[in-house]
Amino acid sequence: MLPGIDLPNWIVGCVTIALFVGLSVAGLAWSRRWSRERGLHALVDNGVIGWVFSAIVGIYAIAIGLIAVATWGNASEASSAASHEAAAVAALFRDVGGYPQPRRGELERLVRDYTSEVIETDWPLQRLGEVPLTGARVLDDIQRSLYAYEPATIGQGVVHAEVLDSFNQVVEWRRLRLEAVEYALPGTLWGILLIGAAIAVGASFVFNMDSFQVHAVMSGLLAAMIGLLVFFIMVTDHPYHGQTGVSPEAFALALREQMSAPSGH
Repeated sequence: MLPGIDLPNWIVGCVTIALFVGLSVAGLAWSRRWSRERGLHALVDNGVIGWVFSAIVGIYAIAIGLIAVATWGNASEASSAASHEAAAVAALFRDVGGYPQPRRGELERLVRDYTSEVIETDWPLQRLGEVPLTGARVLDDIQRSLYAYEPATIGQGVVHAEVLDSFNQVVEWRRLRLEAVEYALPGTLWGILLIGAAIAVGASFVFNMDSFQVHAVMSGLLAAMIGLLVFFIMVTDHPYHGQTGVSPEAFALALREQMSAPSGH
């Protein structure tokens, strides 16, 4: 679904399918009238047309199937990046509990601030297809605090190394999450998808059938199936957008369950 268009998925799905079916029936009505006015329908051999039609639909089915799998894979990667980042943030919060005060309190506050920033600021921007940048400032504050700390004992050194590793994981997963915001099919693939749909549905018009109603039902069913797959690709093309987009629930859970009170309290 396109960023900035926030409609219920059932409405978008119905409109998409209705558009494909409507265009197919209108195209069929025009093509039947045009071919019958010129007597071309009498030259049609349904057996040969059926063989060619099967090849066209088969090729298009492979193409649209691969595109659908690719967009679903992108959506799954986006969800995985968000979940892993939330888990890394929760682990970082636990790890900073090993610091002495006041360093521990400062870092716990910053980790909470970052988590809240992701939920309240990052996600609304991601739903619009924009890459958020504000959370990076909080990460910079965490980094400065970590790099300024000098362990006084071997135990504190071990804790510090573990915290730095957790912090680096947060940074890495955040980068992957932000990259996923811009996941989208290139215009070339959308062109192939829509032109291929027009060719596949248009090929069904060539059959010679006496009943317009039966012919319209067959072409409409093909168009409806293609429209359904196009709708699926639209929904999964932008992983963070819409009602089925990746939600910040993993971060909200970490904030609610693991950061409700400072560790060690």
